[in-house]
Amino acid sequence: MIRCAYPVSNADKLLPWAVVLLLGIISLPSSRITAQNPPQQEKVSSASPKFTDAEALTILDRLKAALESYNQRRFLKLFDSAHMTNYSAFRDQVHGFFDRYESFAVTYRLIEAATQGHEGVVLADFGVDGVSVSDLPDLRRHAQLRVVVSWNGKEWKIVELSPRAVFQ
Repeated sequence: MIRCAYPVSNADKLLPWAVVLLLGIISLPSSRITAQNPPQQEKVSSASPKFTDAEALTILDRLKAALESYNQRRFLKLFDSAHMTNYSAFRDQVHGFFDRYESFAVTYRLIEAATQGHEGVVLADFGVDGVSVSDLPDLRRHAQLRVVVSWNGKEWKIVELSPRAVFQ
């Protein structure tokens, strides 16, 4: 048996339990308030940002960079496969395009960037030159490219491109 230097009463034995009970009662109302009013989550805006000339130039820069780095996967990632009409046919066309040429050089000049509804529209003079992998002549194409982009919540993705024959 342990002996104390001072006498211990029944009240002294209950003191630690009283403190625990008191702390539990004090914290109860705050936990109820938290349960009744959960913290507000940040609202993620699904509204697209304003489509500007800078956004249009970024799209064109990414097209150019993907082609000139000869990165087919990077090129196709610029397109929204779920919302682009006949995407699978376009993807196959791009595969053939990369198979026929071993390198590309791209030039462009932005003509106009506009907003139509929730989409951005880019008009550009677009030129692509390609070095052929065979005895066929090298590629030299120039067209007025129309690119329609849509905001997917994170970035602008291409949902329409014409004329698609530029990449044949």
